[in-house]
Amino acid sequence: MTIIEVAFQFVAQYPRLKGGRLNVDFLPAEASNYSVDTVPTKTVVKQYMDGSSLRQFLFVLASRTYYGPEIRQQIDNLGFFEDFADWLDDQNRSRNYPALGSGRQVRKMEVTTSGYAFLPDTETARYQIQCKITYFEKGGPKV
Repeated sequence: MTIIEVAFQFVAQYPRLKGGRLNVDFLPAEASNYSVDTVPTKTVVKQYMDGSSLRQFLFVLASRTYYGPEIRQQIDNLGFFEDFADWLDDQNRSRNYPALGSGRQVRKMEVTTSGYAFLPDTETARYQIQCKITYFEKGGPKV
């Protein structure tokens, strides 16, 4: 299984995603849609002599939600991501990590940016929050 698949399945467990559609690298224009998108980054953080490495995988959880001059709407939009950050922090504290497959072990999951409006329009906006999975990958041939 790929890391993006694992991240997608893990994010899908977030309770407040019920009622919306979760995608991968695709966010439709209609409200109540969500997407787990990859973020370009250097994958290997530290390389060890035995071929093992400490690695990172960055992704964003993005949403398409209603947007406009109503203060309550923007508070709700940003509150969704504040709650997601708390949920992810709870998962990290309890070490409730997804399985990345043979030879890979998650070390930490964290939010690296708070939720924010990205590409606001007149009726909807893309909001997103960036996250990081830090994991250890054993050296040698992949199984």
